[in-house]
Amino acid sequence: MNEDQDRLFVTALARGLDVLAAYQAGDRALGNTELAQRCGLPKSTVSRLTYTLCKLGYLSQDESGKYRPAPAVLTLGFAALSGLDLRERAREPMRRLSEETGLSVTLGVRQGTRVVYVETCRALTRVGIRLEVGSTVPLATTAIGRALYMALAPAERQEVTCLLADEYGGRWPEVAARLHAAQTTYGETGFCASYGEFEPDIHAVAVPIAGSAPAMAINCSGPAYRLTPARWAEEIAPQVVRLAAQLSV
Repeated sequence: MNEDQDRLFVTALARGLDVLAAYQAGDRALGNTELAQRCGLPKSTVSRLTYTLCKLGYLSQDESGKYRPAPAVLTLGFAALSGLDLRERAREPMRRLSEETGLSVTLGVRQGTRVVYVETCRALTRVGIRLEVGSTVPLATTAIGRALYMALAPAERQEVTCLLADEYGGRWPEVAARLHAAQTTYGETGFCASYGEFEPDIHAVAVPIAGSAPAMAINCSGPAYRLTPARWAEEIAPQVVRLAAQLSV
């Protein structure tokens, strides 16, 4: 989408939302400089946005002058989660799969070039990244991200591909080659995988859930030392495929 040519597009609103979206799981408080770097905006612009967001109750400023998400953000998040009926249906079968395999099971949706977790079942053996509702991971290098990429309609996939190319810059040819290989594998097996590509000590497999709106994917992940890629494909992936089929609407 060319925002400069879209008369209905409100740039100021989009930039304010970009500031809120810049926060990631584990962030305590961020200053205007950090937010400007994450959003790719001038610091002066970010300063005005953070001031406005504080006035509206979406950010709060601490004694150091940095900002953290305020309770008003929660009302938006809870409203969004309450509208995800699939999340409720998925919770119990996800828990069972996690207990049976000793692995972590997550449900995610796409937001731009990242994936947002909307439901998680954490295994006690979990190492590496934290799995919490609201946490985000990259689209192109994770199993769940690749599964959501496969669920995109052709036109939307092309748009997202352009965003990824801009995001990765000189690294894009390598990332694109792996994404293309994942697309081929998905066509042959019905699942996507990431074996140490996002986190060296984490393996994962994921499957998009047919008919979900918004598009969602189910993901199973765990420490790399537990299972070889071959065993992930032979033993874990079929269970994730069955769960995705069970949840399809």
